Amino acid sequence: MSAELEAIMSQVAIDTLEKLAFMFAFSDEGEEGRPWDSMVAGSVSFTGPFSGTLVMAISIEVLQVLAANMLGLDDGEETTQDHRSDALKETINIICGNLLPAIAGDEVVFDIGVPGILPADQEMKKGAGIPDGLDPSAKVTLDLDEGQCVLFLFLDGEIPKDIVLP
Repeated sequence: MSAELEAIMSQVAIDTLEKLAFMFAFSDEGEEGRPWDSMVAGSVSFTGPFSGTLVMAISIEVLQVLAANMLGLDDGEETTQDHRSDALKETINIICGNLLPAIAGDEVVFDIGVPGILPADQEMKKGAGIPDGLDPSAKVTLDLDEGQCVLFLFLDGEIPKDIVLP
């Protein structure tokens, strides 16, 4: 099921980045990726027929471009820390809001929490209510011109068997 979840996550994230911020991403298969100290991470939790947390880590360079594109800034205009944090939270919120129906169908209702930024020194496996040592149910790494974006889906248990993945 992990491969199915990862394929859905990848497509939802690629579509969202393209439509929301005019950024083109493609799935990175096999590369180690960037060091975590050059990335910023946010998370959003959800409840419904299954519950969990979506975590998104994004390179600082990508976050700058993401925020500028979302705000419609001209080339060279700088964004503030608040702009970048808000852009990351809004992006992860939209990805989560599109991901859950892609997994469970349009008829299922989920409650999505308020997105937040993870502290810089917090490990990806310990974010926003995620128990220590829990491995993600799915992980996707995307490459963009400016850097990388990594998505982790942590599920509290299993997806119910009556939910059929597309």
